Amino acid sequence: MKRITAAFASLLLALIVLSGCHDKPNLIADYKDVTISYGVLNINDDIHYFKIYKGFVTEENALVEAGNWDNVYYPVDSIEVRLEEYMNGVCTHGEILDTTTMVSKEDGFFPSPKQLLYYSEMKLKPEATYRLVIRRVNTGEEVYAETVMVGDFSIRIPMNSWNFNLADQDNNPITAPIRFYQANNASAYDIYLTFYYIEVDTVNNFVEHKSITERLTSGVLYASASSNENVYQSFAPKTFFSFIAQSLQPKAGVVRYIDAIDGRQYYCFKMQIWAVNDEYVKYVDASTPNQSIVQDRVLYTNFVSANQNAYGFLASRNCCTRNLMMSSLDHNEDTLVKGSLTGHLGFDYYRNSPFFHEE
Repeated sequence: MKRITAAFASLLLALIVLSGCHDKPNLIADYKDVTISYGVLNINDDIHYFKIYKGFVTEENALVEAGNWDNVYYPVDSIEVRLEEYMNGVCTHGEILDTTTMVSKEDGFFPSPKQLLYYSEMKLKPEATYRLVIRRVNTGEEVYAETVMVGDFSIRIPMNSWNFNLADQDNNPITAPIRFYQANNASAYDIYLTFYYIEVDTVNNFVEHKSITERLTSGVLYASASSNENVYQSFAPKTFFSFIAQSLQPKAGVVRYIDAIDGRQYYCFKMQIWAVNDEYVKYVDASTPNQSIVQDRVLYTNFVSANQNAYGFLASRNCCTRNLMMSSLDHNEDTLVKGSLTGHLGFDYYRNSPFFHEE
């Protein structure tokens, strides 16, 4: 979401500049009510959050003024926000959203850590289309965006363990296929692998459960157009030991062990595959910094507004997960504890940990 937030910072600054252009020396034009909103729905979420900003003009430093709460947020009584459910083009349910400031925001251009979010606890249906409607109370003008939902899907391969020492005869890492089924309405996917481990401070007897995550896909993995199954075969599991070595440092007096996910011994990896729909892909593509010498970019939005005064997007995503075991049969734990890449990081065998129990 950092990329999305940065994109909105650029969008707001562009709106400030555009609204300030004028033939006369006075560069500050009349204020125009411009709405910027984004939200990503997930059918498996219990709460759905939406960010809604307004454009502003200023004679001061725009980057500084963007941190002023009153500049970027509508007064809560000046807009009405609704989430509507549509089935076969007919609105079957709708509700007015409430606001919250309980979810903190990281530091950036906009106000933090406190932020204003609109939220809904509506139970979403995979076959429905959802519309976010923002109505300006003083004029009755409405702007809206809508999205279809990304359906549930699952991972086929790997099943429950992976050989993280997979290599050729010269011990060079080789790739292993990741296969997963197509998600309805998904256009692209992202794959992440999380390693869970425990740190035990032997001096203070203090225990911390930690994790590190690597993104396995280096770019956009588009959905297969010819099959109900997607395949990613550009990741070599053995290289994950390099990622561990780059992510951790030795700690004096600290012993590390693999952590057992959900109490299942040796299951210390979790694979997550995120699926997003076409609206999300289009917005991210339009918002990603351009590496070309041709710098013209089009601001993408799926918001509909009579006066072209609404920007942002409403999209959907979904996620499937699989817990994976570090297979001792493949000597994966040997490599973690004694290998040249990670042997200095203080890992010991899980069977020697106070958390191990005979099954």
